[in-house]
Amino acid sequence: MEFSEMLNWILGGGLLAAVVGLLTLKATVRKANAKAEKAKAEAETVRIGNTEQATRILIENIVEPLKKELSETREDLREAKKELGSTKREMARFRKAIETANSCKFRADCPVIFKLRDLTRGSAGKGADGGDGATGQPRARSSPDTDGNGTDVGGENGDTDGQPP
Repeated sequence: MEFSEMLNWILGGGLLAAVVGLLTLKATVRKANAKAEKAKAEAETVRIGNTEQATRILIENIVEPLKKELSETREDLREAKKELGSTKREMARFRKAIETANSCKFRADCPVIFKLRDLTRGSAGKGADGGDGATGQPRARSSPDTDGNGTDVGGENGDTDGQPP
């Protein structure tokens, strides 16, 4: 094969067309890749935008109301703690008063102590002695000559069965 034949063959179109085709094809592939990357970037931007919008909606509709409810609940809890502390102080004062009442010189006839004894037995309405439950004492005493055989506490003069006079 001579040099001129080789040039004819090369310049004749076969190889030149192949080289031009390859260069054109590479440019087309680059252009297609660039478009694909641009489409991916746009899709990612849309996805990020949708995520941001969904997050904003979530915060507005769920997180903010929950924060408000939590702060209200915390405030209610603070108030309940204050009330519980107050109740504990009152109960301590009440306990102290009851302990003091047991050492009082009038404790034998104290209507408060009688009522407390009735309440500890579980009778919340009427006392066991027929009273109204407010003082632990009967409302009125019957006369000695009625059906109840009288309600006098002591016995008669000279009675020594241990009853107080």
